[in-house]
Amino acid sequence: MEAAVEVKDFRPIKRIKLVIDKLISANQHAFIEGRKRTDTAIVANEFLDQLLKSKKKGIACKLDQEKAYDHVNWSCLQNIFKQMNFCDKWIGWIRYCISTVGFSIMIRGSPHGFFKAQRGLGPGDLLSPYLFTLVMEVLSMMIRWAENFGWIKGMSFGRTGGDSVTISHILYADDTLLLCEAHRKHLL
Repeated sequence: MEAAVEVKDFRPIKRIKLVIDKLISANQHAFIEGRKRTDTAIVANEFLDQLLKSKKKGIACKLDQEKAYDHVNWSCLQNIFKQMNFCDKWIGWIRYCISTVGFSIMIRGSPHGFFKAQRGLGPGDLLSPYLFTLVMEVLSMMIRWAENFGWIKGMSFGRTGGDSVTISHILYADDTLLLCEAHRKHLL
């Protein structure tokens, strides 16, 4: 792929698709090629099934980031790009794409007024899901950080004494499913 020199050469969707799966943890299932949102339902079902069979205590908490696309802070997104080592030119192009959005209100089929967006991602923009996924990766990293400090402990799935996997959270679109062992210290 040729290097983009001007904005007209820039194909953000194509470029971000090339790297997104390398930047996003396996905990995220939406908008990443090869990952299915339906996997989240399967894991949640397995979690509940294993809890019932084993009589272990666990916590499943679904978080819904209501209208999260509307609340993405552009400066935060820019900082995320810097932390993920995107080049300044690319960051500038994305900033241009998201900060030059304007809206008019249709009244009786005619546009009236004009106002610029102050934050958020355009829900119809094909780039928005990928940018939002990058923002949600910060939440995923924070949950892993809490796990590393022992503030929460994910649930283990698999056979006793055999292969098992521990899962603390799954992110899909603007929803998060937390799966934790039930300990009083994790609830405080």
